[in-house]
Amino acid sequence: MSGTGRFPDQPAPAQLIQMAAPGPWGGPTYSYREARIECCPGEHVCGLFMPGHPLSGLSFGVVGTVTALVDLWADAGRLPRYMRQHGRP
Repeated sequence: MSGTGRFPDQPAPAQLIQMAAPGPWGGPTYSYREARIECCPGEHVCGLFMPGHPLSGLSFGVVGTVTALVDLWADAGRLPRYMRQHGRP
């Protein structure tokens, strides 16, 4: 518990760890939770690689976009509504 006794302590936030620079895409490679994130030079385009994630193998914008998608999937098992397949909740 925290010092006030009202709220439990929050777990430490996940860390984005740079694994290689440059990586296979020419920019840095990161590890985040159970995902690998490959970036192009300039880090304006990054790819998500995470077993079981429905968007694994796709590319997105900056690394922060990819980490948010990993967090949504890992913490809630869901994606933003506009990224879901039609007909699925």
